[in-house]
Amino acid sequence: MFLCGSNFCGGSLACALTPTAVKNCNYIELKNGIYDDLYLTKATDFAFSHEITQGWTFDTILWAKFNGNTHAGNVDWSVDTVSHLLLKRRTDDQFKWNTLVVKEIASISDFAIYYNDYTNAAGAAYEYAIVPVLYGTEGIYSACMAESNFDNLFIIENNLVYSTDITDGFCDTTRNIPSSTVELLNGKYPIFIRNSIANYDSGSCRGSFVPFEEDECTMDLSTDGDYRRITYQKNTMDILADGVPKILKLPDGRIWLIQTTPNPTDTAEDSYNNRYITFSWVEIGDINSEEDLYYLGLSEVTEEWWNK
Repeated sequence: MFLCGSNFCGGSLACALTPTAVKNCNYIELKNGIYDDLYLTKATDFAFSHEITQGWTFDTILWAKFNGNTHAGNVDWSVDTVSHLLLKRRTDDQFKWNTLVVKEIASISDFAIYYNDYTNAAGAAYEYAIVPVLYGTEGIYSACMAESNFDNLFIIENNLVYSTDITDGFCDTTRNIPSSTVELLNGKYPIFIRNSIANYDSGSCRGSFVPFEEDECTMDLSTDGDYRRITYQKNTMDILADGVPKILKLPDGRIWLIQTTPNPTDTAEDSYNNRYITFSWVEIGDINSEEDLYYLGLSEVTEEWWNK
């Protein structure tokens, strides 16, 4: 029996409707009004108020301030909790990550990273990850998969990239393992002697280095492009002869850290402007080594960020 909102037991909510189950909220719609903020949080121990005083916390789901946009993320909050942003990469069959970029965070604009990965091999599947860091402590990895495919031979020196269609040339290699054999007076077979752990490739490549049409992926083979072709090939020779370590990679997945050796040649094939460049090289480091890339001047990632 109920009387004036209470029952004989004195319950203040005696007239309340029977409680019903509340499902998870996964959709919100605001309309027909003017709104200053939309704030969602997982916390339940706060007093009801028309003022948002908490700000971003680990319980905050979203906070839209409607300052000319509908952004509801926590970038402003992350600036205070992220000192560096890392870009990492690994192949899908490896556990170890290689750090490609380290960027110090001082403002919202620093969260944008633009990077050309020249150390990726053709046909390999890579996992790339953006990692927030707060003074040495890594946060959650945001990762995605990517695969690169190309048809050219590439010679890369820092941000300089020269290439030739692989169908116009070749690249033969030799595996170098310094050793010798010694024939004994009382032995039918020689003995094998190897006093070094050296194990590296060397090779010779040949190709017709032709510039591409602007904004197109086609080679400029027209007669009007003769001057551009000859200039491009001369620049290629200059790069090959500058003594700076380089990345050499082919469309079949082979890739090396190399140093070109004397002497590259530029020879005509059928006519004066149909020229082929031939050069020899020797492998000088491991393309997957952060240390080798740094000391050869092909990476700016210092030792403190290496994944040893």
